[in-house]
Amino acid sequence: MSLELKLGQRQEQRLALLPQMLQSIEVLQLASAELVQFVEAEMQQNETLELQRQEAPLPEAPEVPSCEREDSGWEEWRRASDGGEDKKMGFLANVPARAGSLLDFVNEQLAFRSVAPLISEVVVLLVERLDERGLLSASDEELAVETDLDAGLIGEARAVLQTLEPIGIGGRDAIEAMLLQAVGDPDLFLIERLLRDHLEELSRNKLPVVARSLQLSLDELQDLMQRVGTLNPRPAAGFGGDENLSVQPDAFVWLQDGDIKVALDDEALPDLHVNAEYAALAGDRRTEREVRDYLRPKLRSARDLIDAVNQRKATLSRVLRAVMRRQQAFLEKGCTGIRPLRMSEIADELEVHTSTVSRTVAGKFIQTDRGIFALRDFFDGGRIDAAPAVGQGRMAVGQQITEFVDAEDKEHPMSDDDLVAALAAQGVQVARRTVAKYRRDLAIPSSYLRRRFKEPS
Repeated sequence: MSLELKLGQRQEQRLALLPQMLQSIEVLQLASAELVQFVEAEMQQNETLELQRQEAPLPEAPEVPSCEREDSGWEEWRRASDGGEDKKMGFLANVPARAGSLLDFVNEQLAFRSVAPLISEVVVLLVERLDERGLLSASDEELAVETDLDAGLIGEARAVLQTLEPIGIGGRDAIEAMLLQAVGDPDLFLIERLLRDHLEELSRNKLPVVARSLQLSLDELQDLMQRVGTLNPRPAAGFGGDENLSVQPDAFVWLQDGDIKVALDDEALPDLHVNAEYAALAGDRRTEREVRDYLRPKLRSARDLIDAVNQRKATLSRVLRAVMRRQQAFLEKGCTGIRPLRMSEIADELEVHTSTVSRTVAGKFIQTDRGIFALRDFFDGGRIDAAPAVGQGRMAVGQQITEFVDAEDKEHPMSDDDLVAALAAQGVQVARRTVAKYRRDLAIPSSYLRRRFKEPS
């Protein structure tokens, strides 16, 4: 084995991703709301990046307006773009704020209640110990040891907490949280028995057994179950996360006289451009060298971001048009018109890599006459053996299963085999296990659990 050093030459190919290419990839896969946040961060640290707005007529789509001009945020931003105030500050002022936390909501309620300051402080301590559901499973004694407070004081604070909204927070478990919401119901005793003693029977749809135990008729039991269904076992589920944020569509798609119309949501993100004064300073040799050396990388970064945003718009528009051309039946018929579609088909048509299509559709939503849908929902690579025909897509099959279940005789619900036969009659060939999988994904119970009982004659 030789350890001597040698000089040599060799030829090889390597793929090097430049910083601007990496930024372009990052911007491409951002949804509109995320892109607004990204641009906001860039504008705060790069003074050479500015906003401009070019007034253009909005596309005619009465069913799906691309923005609500009556909105106060729109008027404020429009005044900013017209020169009424600084454009950058106008844009930053319209970046949506994070939703308030459960702790903030509780503090607001305590401020309007006659609660002793010490109790209020302990209530805040308890709120900080709630789980994501809004429940407090620890006992008063355990909390007393943890906080070095008196157990009686903990109990008083928990009692106050359980009177605050959302009703049910501070419950020791999901059942207690639901019972707190049912306070005042004349059948509270029956609701408690139903929840504490008969959940297993209810989960197995043994309604006659439960009705006999509670000495109720089937109609009375089903009425009671409907009221229980309005109770929330996760009273704080709408706080402390992103699930309470509404979906913001990245584009709007509709049919007009048989033609597919596409409009990107550019209202949320105004056009970007480079500050002309800074660009002139950086290009003027009379400017001090330190100033030019400071401005040049800033200007280069601003131009790279502008190119990346413009490329994102162009790529998203191309991909969206190609997808909706193949899924036009969806715009005409709804989910039952979706056909199987693979990203490779769109990539081949647009002559781009499949990863580019994947990044383009990631996290994007579109507004249609049928509602808001994730762009990824229109791609179906799961049913490889299926012919690419209308109605054969995963979402289309799921929609048909839902419609069959909704229209079935509730006293004699359709089994999975029945659903397979009904789909076959529509020209959709699927296996029984596939139907069972789609049914589970749609949160549709089995036929045994869907069965409705009637009073014996």
